[in-house]
Amino acid sequence: MNKLKSFVRLDFVTSKPYFTAKNLLIYTGLAVYMAIMSKNIASSISIGMMLATLFVSHPFALSEKSNMDALYVTLGADRRTVVRGRYIFTLLLNLCAVSFILLLSVITLFFANSLGNIEGLWVELGLALALSAVFLIVQATQIPMYFKLGYAKAKIMSILPFFLIAAFVTYFVMNAQGNGMPDGVNTFVQNLFGNALAIGAVVIAVLAVVVFISYKLSLAFYRKREF
Repeated sequence: MNKLKSFVRLDFVTSKPYFTAKNLLIYTGLAVYMAIMSKNIASSISIGMMLATLFVSHPFALSEKSNMDALYVTLGADRRTVVRGRYIFTLLLNLCAVSFILLLSVITLFFANSLGNIEGLWVELGLALALSAVFLIVQATQIPMYFKLGYAKAKIMSILPFFLIAAFVTYFVMNAQGNGMPDGVNTFVQNLFGNALAIGAVVIAVLAVVVFISYKLSLAFYRKREF
């Protein structure tokens, strides 16, 4: 357990140079702008999750650049600890990003008189949860690539999930603006958004399965790597 905590702490320390005041101010300003323009929380949450998704790759990049993977083995950190630590780091990073942006968005909308009622806030939080899940699935897809190929070889392939999600969203938007989605899909979506508990249960179940598969793949890939 101590080794795991030390590894997670090491990931945060190695990523600290990227958390510059300039970068944080840019993303904070962008989140505030999105909250004011869209008058909802979900759009700002997407900015925070995008930032977290970008930062997830930094420990992999620094480890490869400094050959730290070999150092982990020398220091007695087994490969399971490395993989677990990287996933815990990713989880904590996402929690920090979402918590900060959520608080910032609520404050911004409050002072802009756009916060809305409680019922509307629950709907926005549900949408924010769905958007966060999309970014988490992207991260869960990217991490096994980094463990298998290393950052340099995988960084191009890791962009692929973004294009797939963009295509998926575009498909739904175009259909909604055109002939509409099939009746079965529309009915399912309406029923789902009509039940907040159902949304949470579905999202958590899907995420649990995706992250579990991602972790198992990462562990299998990393065990085969040679340093």
